[in-house]
Amino acid sequence: MNLNLNRKELVKAKIALKKEWMRKQLNIEITTAEGSRNIDDVTKQKIKEYSFSSQNRRKFLMYCIRAHLESDYLLVTDLIELIGISRAGAETMIKECEAAEWIIVKRGNKNERRIQASDVTVETYKEYCDWLWVIINKSEMRSISASINEIEKLEQKMC
Repeated sequence: MNLNLNRKELVKAKIALKKEWMRKQLNIEITTAEGSRNIDDVTKQKIKEYSFSSQNRRKFLMYCIRAHLESDYLLVTDLIELIGISRAGAETMIKECEAAEWIIVKRGNKNERRIQASDVTVETYKEYCDWLWVIINKSEMRSISASINEIEKLEQKMC
């Protein structure tokens, strides 16, 4: 058996699979960026629109959702550092989202505020994940990834 020939064939196959994986991933990102998911609930639609309106707003809500999922709260200073925004920018988002009841703000001593997403914001994200899961599952990316992994294992054995 010609190991050199087999190695070249494995490399070609892996390149083709990675290109296909990249194409499928790009299609998923385009679908997500287009915001093609329909939402009937007005509040959840507004959360989606707010999240898509800027990268910082999206990151703000994602960090708040993660805090909620981890049964934790974030300090304003944490959010400023994580997102990489000014205090004024953070204050604007906190004010907007608290007024809309998309976040929970716990106030402590010395004006300390701890923040996490409200239930409706987490539910909106859950529904987004359910929608995204269907798209990813239909893309069959998992099988492509498994094939790439198996090829890489074979390449290691051939060395």
